[in-house]
Amino acid sequence: MAHFDEDDNRLAKILFLLSAILLISFTILDILNKFTIISNSLKLSGTVLCFLYTVLLLFLYSVDMDRTSLMLSMLFAVAADVFLLFTRQYLVGVILFCFVQEFHSIRLLNIHRSIVRMNGRISSSYRSYKVWKAILLQNLIQLLLAAVLPVATFFVEIGNAWLGAAAIFYISGFLANIIRVFAISRDVRLLDDMKPLRCYAFGMLSYFLCDLFLALVRLPAYIPFLHVLSDYTKYMKPLIWPFYLIGLALIAISGARHQNFYS
Repeated sequence: MAHFDEDDNRLAKILFLLSAILLISFTILDILNKFTIISNSLKLSGTVLCFLYTVLLLFLYSVDMDRTSLMLSMLFAVAADVFLLFTRQYLVGVILFCFVQEFHSIRLLNIHRSIVRMNGRISSSYRSYKVWKAILLQNLIQLLLAAVLPVATFFVEIGNAWLGAAAIFYISGFLANIIRVFAISRDVRLLDDMKPLRCYAFGMLSYFLCDLFLALVRLPAYIPFLHVLSDYTKYMKPLIWPFYLIGLALIAISGARHQNFYS
């Protein structure tokens, strides 16, 4: 059984090397604004690479809820990227990314439930913690937030209301996961397998920055008064996919750990 160690983990090094080659290649093509199909294919290849890595982890390590949720999040990321890169079905792509964050929520809430405190004991509140109840409550809050735009269309004209609603559902879940992963990565002290959690936290941060750059690039086209920003935000476009792939790679290797403290 392999152990997570960034110094000698060959699989992690191979993942980073291949990701770096893909990242440099599609970034150069994007800057040159050449061969869009090839560039998009390389981007999708990066997502598929991370997905295959998480599948491999299921064979190298024990299969548990943590790694299964990780693998499923990558699978839905692949599906979402297909729609966003090669079709104009943006609503479908965003909905699929909502599922990506759902699996991250399941993963993080399972960590939260079974986390080991500094005294080495698991409190009774964690034993009684119900992940499915937390997921349902989170989804209810997300739905209420996302419903604002479709309801508003009964009173004012709003373009792409359903796409906006899906985006609100997605980003609200993502923000909740960002808060959770950084809280968890600071909370644990006694464990000797902290690198995966730190990789997870910084991977989610890089992933979030990708979405932030994407929003700054895309929103001026949908919100008229932001159009003045388009002359500046267009320079952020080449940063979107590099941050995305870096985030995915870091998230993928967070499944390589030998302790079962969040199984």
